[in-house]
Amino acid sequence: SDRVPDAKTVWLFRERLTQAGAIERLFDRFDATLRNAGYLPMSGQILDATLVAAPKQRNTNTEKADLRAGRIPEDWQDKPSKLSHKDRHARWTLKFTKAKRQDDGTIPSTDLAIPFFGYKSHVSIDRKFRLIRKWKTTDAAASDGARLREGLLDKTNTASSVWADTAYRS
Repeated sequence: SDRVPDAKTVWLFRERLTQAGAIERLFDRFDATLRNAGYLPMSGQILDATLVAAPKQRNTNTEKADLRAGRIPEDWQDKPSKLSHKDRHARWTLKFTKAKRQDDGTIPSTDLAIPFFGYKSHVSIDRKFRLIRKWKTTDAAASDGARLREGLLDKTNTASSVWADTAYRS
């Protein structure tokens, strides 16, 4: 039949691809197919990051300290069901947004800082064709600028122009 898979089915499929180490290989094959069809990235690239929410965790201070240090909290180790429900990689950050106009028409001089728990999806696209060329997923607190040194820029793009917000300036 022509049924569209639900979000859980798509998520499980992506998880299986990730566990099999297949996503990079599939992306490389797609890239090779584009190149063989004559696609050449020559118009510069655009970089941006999107915050992706994760369910908030209810952890004790000791558990938080263990997680920050990269350890599995002691009382989780013998409880596989609890461990499977805990996101050990997401982190907190502040999401800045413009303050809304007041009833009298004035705009507050300060931006709002909203706590946010989750991940960042960093993406580099070709400016002309809008195809994703490179991507990286990090915890939400990770610095955007550091992703440039980790291969977020597409070195095959023959144009030197890069459009990005100030978070990538470093």
